[in-house]
Amino acid sequence: MKQPYNPTLWNLYSTCRYLRHYKPPHDVAERKINDYVKVEGFWLKGGFDTIRDFIAVDDETNDGETVKSDNPNTPDLLWAKHPRMAVVGIDVENVSGKQLYSIPVEWIPRLAVREDGLFVLKPFEFCCREILVRSKTQLVRCQSLTISNKYYVDKHYFHVGSGDCDEDSSEIEVFAATHLYVGLKSIMRHFATGLYVNMGEMLMALDCNEENLNYYHKEVSREESTTTVIYTVIKKKGMFIRKYLAHIVVCKNCIRYLEDFLTLLDQSVENHPFPSHDELDCDGYNYLGLPIFRYILDADFDSLAAKAYYGVIDGQLNTGCDYVDAFMNTYAIKHV
Repeated sequence: MKQPYNPTLWNLYSTCRYLRHYKPPHDVAERKINDYVKVEGFWLKGGFDTIRDFIAVDDETNDGETVKSDNPNTPDLLWAKHPRMAVVGIDVENVSGKQLYSIPVEWIPRLAVREDGLFVLKPFEFCCREILVRSKTQLVRCQSLTISNKYYVDKHYFHVGSGDCDEDSSEIEVFAATHLYVGLKSIMRHFATGLYVNMGEMLMALDCNEENLNYYHKEVSREESTTTVIYTVIKKKGMFIRKYLAHIVVCKNCIRYLEDFLTLLDQSVENHPFPSHDELDCDGYNYLGLPIFRYILDADFDSLAAKAYYGVIDGQLNTGCDYVDAFMNTYAIKHV
């Protein structure tokens, strides 16, 4: 089949015994969707022009009905008639409000929208996917399904905070004494390796507006058979460093620097002037012993991601990546 990822055809894979064998895998590579089915008579009313994209599922229509098995080996089995299709509402040029498309519910965890407006299925399932369900009253955080090419995208792209996913709670868990909200799962993965000594102090330093973090500029001079390495200490503000870290964890190009950047930050607080992180007023500690706050965050996800990405720019260089490249090429890990 030229386009096996057709919404209508996909539905038939599960209901037609002859087509079931042709159902393609969707966890191997990113798949572009070429066929679209528009929705008429949507159960959720409104123009939706003042909100972000959304995915909605009607779990009330046909609720309680059953479907008879089409398997000749189990002819007496009855299956619950769960919703097979969902509705995606996105902004489309020259369309007032949202354009509504029908997709199989099986696509929901993997669905994203490219900047050119085409749907894609990612080879992984996103966590924290927000879905409007007809039978529930929900507090949702505004998320655009369109993902810019500049962002680093993995299964935790939509995750806010540093804690675990919890579909039953609107609370998030964030590092105390910092103002970072997105991309924190990448930081937690690195912290969990055990390679960093001063994790609590590193986080506390990010909220400091005094120049007391030690970064080192390395110079190497060679004279005949002698090599001399000189480290020059340059003081940095924690809030200055935080902007770089915020950019790195959301940027597709700069995420490669995260391990070395955290090593530089760990090194900068070796002789730190900060109070012990366990003296910080907080709501508790995570599994790594780091102080955290728990609260409901009233914020737009797209704004959080954009602020993290662009916050490092102060007008001197062209892009945030230029700043990070210059920083990582200037400061060195000190080897004593």
